[in-house]
Amino acid sequence: MSSHRSSHVPVSLHHLLVAGRLVVLVICSVAGNAWCDEPEAPPAVVSPAESDAALPSSSGGAKSQQELMTKRGFIRAQGVWRTVQEIDLLERADRANVAQKQWVQRLAKLRRQLDDPATTAPAAEEIRERTDAAAVTALTQALSREPAPQVRSLYMAALARIQTPDAVAALVVTAIDHPDPDTRATATEKLQMLGPRFAEPALVAGLAGPDNARINRAAWAIGALGLSGATEALVAALETEHIAASGDGRSDGQTSVTFTPSGGGLSLGGGPKRGKVRVRNEAALSALVKITGQDFQWDVPAWRNFLAHREQPADSDLRRDD
Repeated sequence: MSSHRSSHVPVSLHHLLVAGRLVVLVICSVAGNAWCDEPEAPPAVVSPAESDAALPSSSGGAKSQQELMTKRGFIRAQGVWRTVQEIDLLERADRANVAQKQWVQRLAKLRRQLDDPATTAPAAEEIRERTDAAAVTALTQALSREPAPQVRSLYMAALARIQTPDAVAALVVTAIDHPDPDTRATATEKLQMLGPRFAEPALVAGLAGPDNARINRAAWAIGALGLSGATEALVAALETEHIAASGDGRSDGQTSVTFTPSGGGLSLGGGPKRGKVRVRNEAALSALVKITGQDFQWDVPAWRNFLAHREQPADSDLRRDD
């Protein structure tokens, strides 16, 4: 297993914070966890040009500039005036980046040890018992390209033990997109152990999109986890519309020759035409039946009527008879 070197690219605080928010957006939307506590507003970045423009023309030179910026709470770092909080955030990001790279190397070594009978057991134990959030990137990358099912299971066990939002997100992606059905099932089992509600938004999002096979895989995972909050999305996904090629039995690129009705000559027909088709998604129906205990087949209005009445409070009529 080879490790990849990546060059260090400086990033602004704004980009850092936006990227961090995007990583956990789907998981945190329903988590109600300390992961999702709203951070304090980030300190503004003051560039050298802005800080110089704010100084009076008679500031007395570099010493006066430094004194003024210091009084304002700024520190000059790498040619830019920054606050202590901003420097702390950037340093933490640098440390996290270094730790992630170290885990790529460490995991590669552990993977080699798995192939040695003398070191298989301790290496497997170290992988399985990981709790270091810095290992998530290495585990996710290794999981996506690992050919051995047993080793993939170790990586998923480690991700489930770490339990951070990006670890959960990696398991969701595996549950939907991994080509091996058994691996998808194992990832779904890990999500069940962690608490399915953390995975629900991402799985519901998987019901949308142009890939009909992916819709069915997401629906299967929803059914396996028993996510009752996803029933409306499953009803909407019972039948989905896709763009597909349709032809008349000729092979792609074959030309047909027909006479026009008016007798005006020949008409040359090209390959298959592309048009909209509606597809029934069996996994969505199976998930609905499993979650609700009902079976209205492909009758979308019947499903929606059932959900509307099921969710309506028993004493919904607040009117009183005089």
